[in-house]
Amino acid sequence: MTELIADAVSGPARDRVVNRIADHLLAHRPGHPLRVAVDGVAAAGKTAFARALVAAIEERGRPAVYLSTAGLRYRHAPGNYLNAYDFPAFASAVLLPLGPDGDRRYHPGVIDLDVDQPVEEPAAIAPDDAVAVVDGSFLQCEPLAALWDEVVYLDTDPALAPDAAEGANDPRPEPTHLRYLSKEEPLRRATILVGWDDVDSLVLRRIGGPQSATAQLFSYGTLRLPSVQVARFGRELVGVPDTLPGHRTDWVSVTDPAVIADSGTDKHPIVRPSADPADAVPGTVFKVTTTELAAADDYEVDDYRRVPVRLGSGATAWAYLDSAGT
Repeated sequence: MTELIADAVSGPARDRVVNRIADHLLAHRPGHPLRVAVDGVAAAGKTAFARALVAAIEERGRPAVYLSTAGLRYRHAPGNYLNAYDFPAFASAVLLPLGPDGDRRYHPGVIDLDVDQPVEEPAAIAPDDAVAVVDGSFLQCEPLAALWDEVVYLDTDPALAPDAAEGANDPRPEPTHLRYLSKEEPLRRATILVGWDDVDSLVLRRIGGPQSATAQLFSYGTLRLPSVQVARFGRELVGVPDTLPGHRTDWVSVTDPAVIADSGTDKHPIVRPSADPADAVPGTVFKVTTTELAAADDYEVDDYRRVPVRLGSGATAWAYLDSAGT
């Protein structure tokens, strides 16, 4: 990660969570800029996390844009999060232009707080493959909720939040945030859930959809072992045989002690694209929860990157391939 990343999200374990999320986001190419919200209560460290995510995306060669709702005028209405910020202005100035029917011309500034007037500045133009990362509070309320392509929620105890630990904010949750948590259920609805109760670490709790979603995961290696499944998922999975055409199997040596302990070996298979279209890798497709997909991300070492693949059956699933070739 670059030196621009705040200390609040630096360190190997924290970088790995940010990198896994960046890899997941880059797998999506909706035909317009990907609109990603970084939501959470006050002092949750949203700005530091969003900037770290932007840096990780750019390091992978994809254009990224950092934006924030912090520049919107706050309307003092205790408990009424729907009027906390000028969300309609942000939707029309940023999210709709970046959406499927937009012209990619967006206005980063909406309100000049010094004079309490709309900002008048030239529009910026986002490339079709850009990732726009927006941090702020109450981002899953109307009229923004339906305009996000992905929502990251930072789940933290306000008293232990990274910003609160630095004395930047009163750690007590505001009535407005409590009402938002109760009515909108942002943790359940977010497509990516990150735990950040400890300022020294991040935990990827869910990825790939809201709490009720499931995902298809193609495994050709140690994730098929019952011992690994029980250790990582708490249960044995039931799968269906399938193949990954146009790929071949190789081997990699892993050094993570926890992965070696769960799998019983430091030699793990790894899949790479093949020059021979007749090659195919046999494996198994499992239906997993988004919590289990996050656990699989945590299990696989950095030699692997999760990407969507088309299987021999015609189905689409996630698979962990060689990160150097994806």
